[in-house]
Order: sequence, then structure tokens, then C-alpha cells
Amino acid sequence: MKRILTQSIAAACALAAIPIVAQAAVNQANGLVNVGRVFNDHPETTLAMTNNNSVSGGTASIDDRGATSTGGANRHDVLLSGDNGATPLTIGINQPFSISATLNLTDGSNAPRKEAGIRINAPVTGDALFIVNSDAGEIVSFGGGMPFHLFGSNGGGNGYTPGTPITLSLTYTPGPRGTTGANPASVDLKVTYAGLNGGTTVDTGPLAWSNLEGGPTNFKVGLYGQWGPANTSDFLNLAVSNINATVTPEPTSMALMALGGTALMARRRRAVR
Repeated sequence: MKRILTQSIAAACALAAIPIVAQAAVNQANGLVNVGRVFNDHPETTLAMTNNNSVSGGTASIDDRGATSTGGANRHDVLLSGDNGATPLTIGINQPFSISATLNLTDGSNAPRKEAGIRINAPVTGDALFIVNSDAGEIVSFGGGMPFHLFGSNGGGNGYTPGTPITLSLTYTPGPRGTTGANPASVDLKVTYAGLNGGTTVDTGPLAWSNLEGGPTNFKVGLYGQWGPANTSDFLNLAVSNINATVTPEPTSMALMALGGTALMARRRRAVR
């Protein structure tokens, strides 16, 4: 009996390997969760955060104002969720994902710096950012092994101007045969912005991750706004629209899902007999 069972499982695994590509359509991200005051040097401010809990045409907003002093920073995240907005989704190094959104950052004063964009929160391997900022107008990626790429800046005459929409898109692809330093993940970054390249989308193409692990580990993904007040009338307002995100299960998880489907079909066949 054990021998027959083992052979059945082996056969099911072989069958399960066939539909893995089809299973890639499964999206583990199904909502958004607000995580306010990640940095909270100004707890006295009035913070308002909203999102529509969607990763298909999603929206979110962050408004923070009313500081009574200067210096320090407040940061607020809107992260992808896998349980319909209850908690942030933790993603593994071998899970492909993509996220895109249109952001419009406004403020009371461009300095000190306000920033917003896509972030990968990876405590072990370091946070990775794909952002715009208000003072230098940089449209840039960096940190945590993320390839450094400067799309534009005020110094180059093609920087980001607060109060204008910009669309950022990030696609993460694990390394072949499992992500390692020798087989690193890649990331493809895109920007669509009226002040850059005539408004035509700029695409880096795949760029290799550069840390020892070959990618981020046990991380969370989302959007954020961060600011430091210049004076008591300064503020940060971030309006986000067209949030679209997909997080694919790791290959082993997908194989188990396919195996479960195969086992279910086998049970149905036996029931018919």
C-alpha cells in the first residue's frame, strides 16, 4: 500500500508540474493596509490616511500636517495585503511580483525633503526604494541591493515637480534556479512623467540585484510618503491612483496547489466509479 501511495504521489507531482505556468495567475495580494507613523518624530501632527483596499485600480491618500516644531521626519506606508487589508503581506525572495501606481506629491515647502514612491521593506537585507523627492526633484532607485538608477533630477533639467502626477512601475523577477548571489533576481523599473523624455515611458529593462543574497528577503511591498516640516504651516499630501499589484506564490507553493488540484480530480474520478 505504501509503495502504491508513493508512486501515486510521484505521478501526481509529475502531472502537477504541467500546469504551473497557468497557476502563476494566482495573486497573493488582495488588498491594501495603512501603516501610519513608521517614523513619528512629530506625533502632534494630524494624519489622515485612506485606501480603497484594491490592488487592481487602487487608490490611497496620505495627508499629514500641523507640526509644532521642525526637524526629524514622519513616514507613513500603504502596504500590500494578502488577507484583504487586515495585515501586510510578507513576500519571499523567490516570489515574482509587480507594482505600479500614479503618485501626486504636494507640500507646503519643497525643503526640507519630502519623498514618496514604491518601497520594499526588508529588515534583513535593507529597504529598497523607487521614489521621487521634492527638493532635488530626483526620480531614483536605490538601497538594499536595488540597482541605483537616476531617471531625472532638477540638476539635469528633468526632475520631478511636486504637484504633478508621475507613474512608477516595478517588476521583480527571481533568479533562475533559485535566487542567490550567483543567480540574482532582476528588477525592471519604468517611469511615465510629463517632465521626462517628453512624457514617453522610460524603461530600464531588467537590472540585476546586487546584494549577497541576490534579492530582498522576507519583505513587504507598498507605497509611502515621508516628510520633515520646514515650519508650522508646512505639510505633506500624497494622492495615489491606479495602484496595480501582483504577487505570485513561490514555485514550491504553486506545485503544492497544483498537486492539491490533481488529488481532488483523482478523488472525483474514484467517486464517479
